[in-house]
Amino acid sequence: MGPGEPGSFRAPGVVSGASREAAELSLALLADLWPVGDELRRRYLAAIVAADLATADGDYDLVFLGCGLNDVWRGYQNHLAEAVGLDEYTRHLSAMLGQLRDRSRQIVVVSETPFGPIEDPVTVAAMNTDLARYNEAAAQAAADHGALFLDVWRPFTTAARQLTALPGHEEPGLWSDGVHLSELGDTVLLQQTERLLAEHRVVEKLLEYPLLERDLAVTVYRPLFARFRPSGS
Repeated sequence: MGPGEPGSFRAPGVVSGASREAAELSLALLADLWPVGDELRRRYLAAIVAADLATADGDYDLVFLGCGLNDVWRGYQNHLAEAVGLDEYTRHLSAMLGQLRDRSRQIVVVSETPFGPIEDPVTVAAMNTDLARYNEAAAQAAADHGALFLDVWRPFTTAARQLTALPGHEEPGLWSDGVHLSELGDTVLLQQTERLLAEHRVVEKLLEYPLLERDLAVTVYRPLFARFRPSGS
């Protein structure tokens, strides 16, 4: 997926640092890459989830879900038809989590990163005040659906302040344009993701399966065996 392209990404594993052991896990990354404000596209992200689940070969082991930044940003760009209010955002996020809950062993809702220096300081402060409310709603939705919540807001604001204090520092630092992350911003996000995975032993737990009574084990694990059994065996 490139910038502005809608969709989801399903991969056979996590490929970074602390997560290399997860090579056999089914990983889904669901990202809001289009504004979803008009009547047709307001249900866009939920439609992505539904379509991906309908065509997926088996359920997900681990899902990362994040959205909200474009919903706020479009309002400040005066693209009001594409902006999504907080109440509607919360409803759609909850709907997506409801769809994913029964098809995923672990869901991680990822907060949005703050806006960087994309506008004058007063406007950026207002944008981030609004975006923080969306992150609060996302955290509550995650708790309501039994998902983990990866809060990257504070690490980003802390890193941004530290970078600004460095002699010779030049913007954008964590951002390539004040909205999209730079390579350094990607690194901060990756570090926070790996920290959460390690703190909650997410990968280890996903690679462990409980010992069940024989008949129940056959019922529960048969789809897993079928999924990984070599064809023709």
